[in-house]
Amino acid sequence: MKTLATMMIAALLTLTTSVFGQTVAIGHVTAEVIEAVSASASTISSFDLSKDSENVKLGAITLFSGKDITCNVVLKAANLSDASGNAFTIEPTVNNNSAVAMANGSQTIQLNGTTNMNTNQASGQYAGSYTVVFAYN
Repeated sequence: MKTLATMMIAALLTLTTSVFGQTVAIGHVTAEVIEAVSASASTISSFDLSKDSENVKLGAITLFSGKDITCNVVLKAANLSDASGNAFTIEPTVNNNSAVAMANGSQTIQLNGTTNMNTNQASGQYAGSYTVVFAYN
């Protein structure tokens, strides 16, 4: 009888005991909203150099962004070479390497370059490219 009573109590406790579980997940997300930026280039892609020429005008890039937005301009040198393997570099420069957008959101940056030619540089057609990076703050 004791066994039967113990079994009934155990069955009753099993049927009336409720177990609840809960899981909580918390995530944090951050975002930075920036204004759209576009660029328009009017660069000079062909020019004649004399052997004693040092400075060249490479053209201009106009940036369109929100007003009062600043950016740093990072330039990488142009390595120019001809079909025979002769080469020289042009170091691109800007008047100011930090551009601040005007009140209307535009800023024009003039690109110039300094040639690094050998004194016995061969004449001919040279081709290459330079890199311009705008790093917005």
